[in-house]
Amino acid sequence: MQCSKLARRSALALLILLMASMSACADWFIGGDPQDDPETNFEIFWQTFDRHYSHFELKNIDWHGVYAHYRPLVGPQTSDDELFTIFSEMISTLNDGHVYLATSTGRFYSDGYSRGAARNFNREHVRTTYLTEADRVVGEGNIIYGWAAPEIGYIRIASLSGGAGYGQDVRGWITDMDIPLRRFASAQGIIIDLRNNSGGRAFNSQYLAGRFATDRRPFIVTSSRNGPGYGDFSAENHWFVEPTGASQFTGPVVVLTNRFSFSAAEWMTLALRQYPHVTHMGTNSGGGLSMFLPRELPNGWTFTVSVQDTRCIDGYSYEIVGVEPDVHVEIADQDAKRERDTIMDTAIRDIRARAARP
Repeated sequence: MQCSKLARRSALALLILLMASMSACADWFIGGDPQDDPETNFEIFWQTFDRHYSHFELKNIDWHGVYAHYRPLVGPQTSDDELFTIFSEMISTLNDGHVYLATSTGRFYSDGYSRGAARNFNREHVRTTYLTEADRVVGEGNIIYGWAAPEIGYIRIASLSGGAGYGQDVRGWITDMDIPLRRFASAQGIIIDLRNNSGGRAFNSQYLAGRFATDRRPFIVTSSRNGPGYGDFSAENHWFVEPTGASQFTGPVVVLTNRFSFSAAEWMTLALRQYPHVTHMGTNSGGGLSMFLPRELPNGWTFTVSVQDTRCIDGYSYEIVGVEPDVHVEIADQDAKRERDTIMDTAIRDIRARAARP
């Protein structure tokens, strides 16, 4: 089956889940909208995760135990501040970068495991210390490129959001990748910097990785939660990376990540890692690869639910732990003080060494 057809199936499955999720509130009271009171909001909040969240078994989470602990704390007089605290504590047990709770006055993110991580990235240091010319920006600001060293190109993908289409028919800012690839066509190698990239569209990841592909290869397997049981999932959907666009760069490539390389950036990393001319350096990525759905409570609060199991082609899940690089490198404190990027230095040395081989 062609990749574009698989992508369409995945998009359709998520749309069906979204429609089902949007109608969930109506199930509470036949003939009308659910009431806006603390207890009803709690029940809808808990049951939405109970019915749709995809990682209870993977993370060994006792969601019914969460209900037993927090339900007695909610009554008719529970204040908004108290309810926000309760909901925040509940989703903190999920430790999921794709789960958050938002109100008009605040927001709580579930992924406390990564928010205190070292950045291992300073874009100003990259710009002033490494780029040998003024950095160039294309792709609606999402692609920043320049020479990191003689004959070594540097491309930073700041975000993977925006654009349209899927498969080979992806459109939008990502087609500007033609510009740096033409400039670096004869380079010894290219550094692709995905540090601090919080993600975006999976189809953009697939397409951009294809600009460095030599052939068609599977890189991710997904399935969506589709039943009341925590182990109820749809059939597996295999995602492929393959050559895309006008040309491909297949010389030495190094892709950089940190703990703030997240979601679609992790998809792109896994796609690139399928090829032997690509080396992955830096630190583990963010560990949040699954697609999610937005929801709204009767009181107007919004939240998100991860609904998909996403694994590498070998069946391994990188949720929470992140994708481990081939070469683990962190920015040493003494280098940071000198405005040096240890990860960039290691990438440049790697490309030079590979380019020098017969």
